[in-house]
Amino acid sequence: MKLTIGLIIAFAGYVAAAQQSAEVFIVPTSDVSSPPSVTPSLARLLLLQRLAPSGRDVSFHDIPNGIGYDTVASLINHFGKEIPPLFSDGQTGEPSQLVLMLESMNDRQMRDLRKALDMSPSFTIADPPPDKAHRDLMELDFFRSGVTDGSKCSIRQVANPLESCWAGKRSAAAKFNVRENPELLAELPKQIEQLRGLARSGELQTTIVALPSTKSSSNWLDEQQQELRRRQAEQVISSFERPVVNAEPTSSPKPDPIFDPNERIKACYETKDACMARTLNCSSHGECQDKYAKADGSNNTIACFACHCQSTRSKSGSLTTWAGPTCAKKDISVAFWLFAGVTLALVGILYLAISILFRVGEEKLPGVIGAGVSRSK
Repeated sequence: MKLTIGLIIAFAGYVAAAQQSAEVFIVPTSDVSSPPSVTPSLARLLLLQRLAPSGRDVSFHDIPNGIGYDTVASLINHFGKEIPPLFSDGQTGEPSQLVLMLESMNDRQMRDLRKALDMSPSFTIADPPPDKAHRDLMELDFFRSGVTDGSKCSIRQVANPLESCWAGKRSAAAKFNVRENPELLAELPKQIEQLRGLARSGELQTTIVALPSTKSSSNWLDEQQQELRRRQAEQVISSFERPVVNAEPTSSPKPDPIFDPNERIKACYETKDACMARTLNCSSHGECQDKYAKADGSNNTIACFACHCQSTRSKSGSLTTWAGPTCAKKDISVAFWLFAGVTLALVGILYLAISILFRVGEEKLPGVIGAGVSRSK
């Protein structure tokens, strides 16, 4: 019995030791003699802090439960992006941020990547979550914060912040499956020199997250944060639910017509009240009248009530004429034709004056004047 218990404890210790940790590389490289190991929830906080656009920074809800503020502040100072001054101009002059997540990597690929990058990890993630949790991290945390999805681009394209896949934003995140595309490990080292050059010039900072293939049941969120996300999702779903409208009894009178800005204005209304309600009293610039009303005042079999627009005079004395189906548009036809007529008249007068002067200048001088001014031989 003691031997069995000892074997179980030894096997559990072997499994725990064999669990591969995720490795995070930050370009430019930070001077870390021994990379610290953080929990997935702390790693999520650091990645969110680097990617969060201006105005969507991490909040107290993103801090894992049981972690002191001093610890979080120390980790952000070492591995987060530089916090701008209080009275700065937002993201002006700050480098763009890129997070590359490489999932489903085995032990050999992890070693090859570390050797190809020629750098030590900035920190590691103990007991990393499985692949299905990475999708939630990208869609529910990164993309909802306004981060560009670069997963549909190649590593060469996403490594250039001027590419169209960045959509003009300053933060991008991309997730690639190494098991499905092993050639990614050969493409990434080719871009590392470009990423280092962009980091030195202050244009782009890159965070590479190497995630091993695991069957762990861990998550990027702790239990308290998962409960908060679940309640937020329920609130979003409930906001799309439409309230049940009780059917009105058939005996109840119809409600008075109200103005709907999205409703198309009719050419005719059956009653004057309907016309006044749907057109907001002809925008207070006219009156609803029956187009087919008889001159003797008798009722017509067909009623067609429409707006009859009128003119208004302002306090300064200017007269404004209104037009349109609701009398909401200014009638500028008179002013237009007046301006056009005056302009055409002035152009015609100028043309006639120039043509008369041209014809006078082309006429020949009479013979007597020509003889008086000619030179003697």
